[in-house]
Amino acid sequence: MREMLKEALEVFYRVDTAETLGEAVEWIESFAYSAMLLDRNLFGKDEGMELIPRLKKLQPSCAVMIASAYGGVEERIAGLAAGADDYLEKPYDLRELKMRLDGLIRRFAPDVIEVGSLTLDLGNQTISAEGKNIVLSKKEHDVLFFIASRPDKIFSRDDIANAVYSDPSSMTSNTIDVVISHIRKKLPVDIIETVKGRGYALKNV
Repeated sequence: MREMLKEALEVFYRVDTAETLGEAVEWIESFAYSAMLLDRNLFGKDEGMELIPRLKKLQPSCAVMIASAYGGVEERIAGLAAGADDYLEKPYDLRELKMRLDGLIRRFAPDVIEVGSLTLDLGNQTISAEGKNIVLSKKEHDVLFFIASRPDKIFSRDDIANAVYSDPSSMTSNTIDVVISHIRKKLPVDIIETVKGRGYALKNV
């Protein structure tokens, strides 16, 4: 089930999976996440919720959804009381799972992203470093903030083109690559990751 979910969700997000509590803690201590999908039952033991307080301490802005066969009002209350932000009972439809994850990610998305001396203010759509504003061209600005709007997602060149350009069909094959190259030259910190064969994403900041 874990590997099936990973394959299905990787169409929309960057996904890591863990089989044990120890493995999950290693991931959480190493990388920042937008959301975590947690099964309560690990190796036949109802111990999944033990991870939530540790996660919330390390990553307060990470949303937690429990997906569990433990159903009913009391079980949902127990999950939410443990610190989960949503609770989905099995069996569930993948479409509902994705919609709920999208909602949680939007709710917990940071207003400001800081990397070294660089600050991206997603609300005000401004870029600054060491107190000074950085000015990009309109397309550079739109591409950067589009990628930053979903720190969890890998965007293909087509995704970016369709979101930023009014007539993507008129673009050359390397237009997005050129724009991102210009962004990298203007920022003091490179925050855009090239994911080979898939596109671009915000670096794990």
